[in-house]
Amino acid sequence: MASLRARLLSWHAVLALVVVAVVAGVLVQRSSGETLTPVDEAFAKVCRAHGGTPAFAAGSGDYVKDARDCTIEYGGDSYEMYAVHPEGFSAREAAQAHRACTMLARQKREESARGADVGSTRVVWHPRAGVCESKP
Repeated sequence: MASLRARLLSWHAVLALVVVAVVAGVLVQRSSGETLTPVDEAFAKVCRAHGGTPAFAAGSGDYVKDARDCTIEYGGDSYEMYAVHPEGFSAREAAQAHRACTMLARQKREESARGADVGSTRVVWHPRAGVCESKP
């Protein structure tokens, strides 16, 4: 008869241990009560539709709008997508961000022309995300 150690290290025992760990992880995750409200689900849907990654702080929901965050990465930097709302993508906020992006690009060009070190001089507008990216 094989020793206890040999039986514990057999592939049957290891497989059973992995299955138990996975099932326990799934059960703990489902029982944690962290389900999204309908408003958070709508926000996540709009965020993903525009290429973003949604995140929710504890206590988010119908009455806590600041607890939602939609970010997107360009060139290794994360940018917050302010135009994403549970009601949809806000064309008004995207237009405001576009105007601010245009002004920032003009300001950087003018400062650079005067010889100032402005860091990144190139500004790129991403209309799908409503994000203004500063590139080096």
